[in-house]
Amino acid sequence: AFLLFSVEPLVGRLALPVFGGTPAVWATVLAFFQCVLLLGYLYGHLSVTRLGMWRGAAVHVALVGAAALALLAAPTRVADLRDPTLPPVINLLGILAATIGLPAFTLTTTTPLLSAWWAARRGAGADAYWFYALSNAGSFAALLAYPFVLEPALGLGAQRGAWAIGFAALGLLLAGCSVQAWRTGKRVAPAATPSADVRTRIKEGSPIHLARRLRWLGLAAIPAGLLSAVTNQITTDLVAAPLLWIVPLAIYLATFVVAFSVRGRRVIPAAIALAPAMATLLWVPFGSAAGWPVAPLLVVEFVGFAVVATALHGRLALDRPEPARLTEFYLVISAGGVLGGSFVGILAPSIFPVVWEYPILIAGAVAALAFGARPRSTGRGFAPIIAGARVRLAPYLVVGGLLAALLVAGGSTATEAGLRWLAVGGLILFVGGPPRFFAVTTTVVLAMATFVLAPPAVFRDRDFFGVVSVVRPAGEAATVLTNGTTVHGRQSLDPALRREPASYYAKAGPLGDVFVLLESGPRSIGAVGLGAGTIATYLRPGDALTFYEIDPLVAQVASDTRYFTYLADAAERPSIVLGDARLSLAEVAPGSFDLLVLDAFSSDAIPTHLLTVEALAEDVALLRPGGLVAVHLSNRYYDLSPAVAAAFDRLGLDALHRAYVPTEEELRAGASPARWLLAWRPSDIGEGTLAWLATKGWTAVPGASSAEPLTDDHADVLRFLTLGGS
Repeated sequence: AFLLFSVEPLVGRLALPVFGGTPAVWATVLAFFQCVLLLGYLYGHLSVTRLGMWRGAAVHVALVGAAALALLAAPTRVADLRDPTLPPVINLLGILAATIGLPAFTLTTTTPLLSAWWAARRGAGADAYWFYALSNAGSFAALLAYPFVLEPALGLGAQRGAWAIGFAALGLLLAGCSVQAWRTGKRVAPAATPSADVRTRIKEGSPIHLARRLRWLGLAAIPAGLLSAVTNQITTDLVAAPLLWIVPLAIYLATFVVAFSVRGRRVIPAAIALAPAMATLLWVPFGSAAGWPVAPLLVVEFVGFAVVATALHGRLALDRPEPARLTEFYLVISAGGVLGGSFVGILAPSIFPVVWEYPILIAGAVAALAFGARPRSTGRGFAPIIAGARVRLAPYLVVGGLLAALLVAGGSTATEAGLRWLAVGGLILFVGGPPRFFAVTTTVVLAMATFVLAPPAVFRDRDFFGVVSVVRPAGEAATVLTNGTTVHGRQSLDPALRREPASYYAKAGPLGDVFVLLESGPRSIGAVGLGAGTIATYLRPGDALTFYEIDPLVAQVASDTRYFTYLADAAERPSIVLGDARLSLAEVAPGSFDLLVLDAFSSDAIPTHLLTVEALAEDVALLRPGGLVAVHLSNRYYDLSPAVAAAFDRLGLDALHRAYVPTEEELRAGASPARWLLAWRPSDIGEGTLAWLATKGWTAVPGASSAEPLTDDHADVLRFLTLGGS
């Protein structure tokens, strides 16, 4: 279990740069491992019920050997397996299967097989469910060790080597267990009927009806889906970093440990009682969208998910069958995990234009708890409606009151909407006495927040890389492009102003200064990240601009003159290269650009693989003499200027940054606050130019001399997180 859940974030880190750093990578990785878990549990079930112990043990030794060979033959460069002609989800699943598929499958078979073998050795009445709690504890330990011990101490290459050694050691242990199982199986069952003992015990066990299996399936599927949905909700606007992936997964596993251990089971009634309040707190930030302070948002998401998952898994554990049905029970649980994970990671991005899966799963969790509760009678009239309101409201008022205070004190952009949704949640909890009534009212409110009260858009669609929206806000004569909850471009509807760069690219801002430095032409410009195509407004006749964009949906919107005309109005029509920028730029000849602009955020998630020392070294090689690199670092939650400046310093370049705060007049004209960093070779800019930059507000980056830059092996950006960001 430790090996399985340490390799999961490892392969996620390896695959993330290949697919542009999008949070959907992790959701797909989760879905892949849940599918592998299902196959492993199916193998375990068939091995125990069809092959018996001695034949099953012999087959398992062969499987372990095959997995070891597959690990030796696995490709070492994940980027070589990227195929742009395939849908990203399909390509990623294929890469995961090729790199870790068979070893991961072997690991997933361990718990059901060892549980069944141990129960067979102990005889009738042996309860082997403690294996399940133990394996989840091992998984939990791995998820804590990865971000705090393994990743800080070891680079990705060293991690792969250490993991392979651990797998080899486990293979020897499994071979020893298989030999013991083979000997036991030879004693217990005749060779002609190797699984007769197991079949007899199953026949003697109580029958399991379809309705009970479906209940298991639902109680397993909803927490698994929430795991991916909560992770996406967090990482979309922060960073697809291992620590933020791992915390929800660690919580998920910990709830299994609690539910399936004797002592942990004591907290299940408390979790069920707290679940309505926690489920409500989960959807309040969803209803009020962007602008929440990051620290309380993370606490609400993590704690709310922990309580709801514990309640659901508790119901699942209380309904577990006798050990004779153990492998079937595990098989159904894993099938539920596949359904939940695949719904979020694979199905939802393909069929939903926006993030509908999150409210659907919250409503499903409330419904599952409601329909599993015993009906109760607490009087007549209005009394049943408010029965138990004190229990439901007490934790909600405590946490909700703290959130409200933080919103007001921080002057968050979500204050008004956040307070309104907090009040709505409190009202639903107050009248939520009958569990089914509470489930219905919660579903209705979530449906309104998702379908009725959602901001109108002239265009909104979704693909593997996120949700892209084009809106025309009330009271503004402008078209705005958003990715997730972050603005990525703005264009005035006034014909006289539509060729003027707005938002982060205003002429009065840092990018305007950069283009002043490039007065002589014609100029060759590369831009990583397209957005609405605003940079094209700076082009002059004879210039050449190439955008490198990973998301086809963004390219579609930016090229459609019904929404934005920056590309069509440009003095020279820019070209667009689709694909991950780092891979695309690797095919560009050295010395090709006078200016390279790095502007590749997905929502506010950071594409760390584009900001490492190795990536920036590749970018610098593309510059002509006198060339510049401009890096857009505006972010609500991170200040990455020290890390990027430290990387350029390591490469021998000088760097300055400018934090632009528009005047009231510039804000009315469409400008936005922005932070940019500019780097150049020391010999390419003279003292006069440096003095001019100083007058425009360009300064040395504070803390750059002591900061550690990001590298491909160590891309830890959490040290630059500003918890009070909003």
